[in-house]
Amino acid sequence: MTRERAAADVVFSLFPREAFKTLRVHESAPGRRGLSLWLWYNSKQKVFSGYYPSKPFGSMVEHIRNEDLEAQTFPDRTFDLVIHLDVMEHLFHPFAALREIFRTLDFGGVCIFTTPTYPEWAASEQVAFRSKDGIRIVGEPEYHGNPQDPSGSLVTWRYGYDFPLLIQRHTGFDVEVRRMQSNSIAVLGPMTEVYILRKPRTF
Repeated sequence: MTRERAAADVVFSLFPREAFKTLRVHESAPGRRGLSLWLWYNSKQKVFSGYYPSKPFGSMVEHIRNEDLEAQTFPDRTFDLVIHLDVMEHLFHPFAALREIFRTLDFGGVCIFTTPTYPEWAASEQVAFRSKDGIRIVGEPEYHGNPQDPSGSLVTWRYGYDFPLLIQRHTGFDVEVRRMQSNSIAVLGPMTEVYILRKPRTF
């Protein structure tokens, strides 16, 4: 929840609450609390998406649109803001997902996300791979909680100091990382990074 609070602080530092009456927002893997709940009640043009591979992509599963972040069904330039919290470490092809987010953002659009970033690691490392023979895991498998799947989500990447550079190299985004320690909003300890990706206004 610490990164979630940090992300909410960043969101509202960039966008006044009144802006959510008109902002076109996509949140991937929304939770049932905090920022996701606020968006549910206050964002007038929002789409929540989740990953349900057994169902057709682009269809609705209750109030959640079924989307593969690495191959989205949205048209180009659909959104002004894309949010996802602790999703990137579970994707097999995270840079494909970020390129899709770049495509679906309008010019000047922003993607805000969190993911565990290991302070002791200079280089990011993929630790799970999908192949024709199944999934190959490097080391001990690690799973995190998943609001759409009670069995959890496999960790596929561990990101290090080089992650912002990798994003910039693989996408057209300008990249900013905010790291905070704040008693006032209870953001304390390690791994509090929030990533802010901006699509240039002209491209």
